[in-house]
Amino acid sequence: MDSNFINLFEWRNIGPMQPNNTTDKALTIAWCHDSAQAPAILALFMGQLSAHYISHGELQSPRAMAPGQWSPDLAGHMACEIEAALAASPDSASQRIATAHQGDALVGVAFVSLDEARRAPTSFATLDDLVVSPAARGQGLGKALFDWVCTQLQAEGVQRLFLESGIGNHGAHRLFERLGCQPVSVTMMKELGV
Repeated sequence: MDSNFINLFEWRNIGPMQPNNTTDKALTIAWCHDSAQAPAILALFMGQLSAHYISHGELQSPRAMAPGQWSPDLAGHMACEIEAALAASPDSASQRIATAHQGDALVGVAFVSLDEARRAPTSFATLDDLVVSPAARGQGLGKALFDWVCTQLQAEGVQRLFLESGIGNHGAHRLFERLGCQPVSVTMMKELGV
C-alpha cells in the first residue's frame, strides 16, 4: 500500500473534516482516472462511515467482519479497491469512481460496478457507494451525483441501476426513494457456527 494512504489516516485521526465554503463554486462531476486523487477519495469515503452503512455487499467482501463491524484493515482494503478502479482503462473498466468537485474541493464520490457476466436479460450496473462530504450536504450534491451517474450509464446502454444500503441507514433509504429507487428484495443472513 502507498505510504500516502498511511499518512492520510494519521491526518484523519487528528480530528473531523472542517467545513469549507464550497457553495459558491461550480460543481464538476466526472469519472476519475487520476491516481493522484486516490488519497482524497479514500479520506472522503472513510470519514463518513458508520456501523449502519454495512450491508451484505460489505459482508461479502473484505470490508466488514460482521453486521456493524468494519474490518480492522478497512483502509487498506479500500485503498486497494480505489487504486484498482483508478488504474483501469477507461474504455473497459467494470469498476468506476465518479468524483464531484466544487472548485478544488472533493465533495462527493460514487463507486459503480458494471455487470461483467452479462447473464441478465437487461443490462445493469450497481451503485456500490455514494458519499457526500458533510461540509457540502444539503446542497443537492447527492442527487446531482446520482443523476449524473444514471445519465452516463444510460448513455452507455445500461438499463438498470441496483444499489444496496445497510438496514439501519435510513437517511440513505429516504434519499434513494426520493431519487426514484424502489426496494426489490430483502437480504437476510444466518451465522453458521463453526
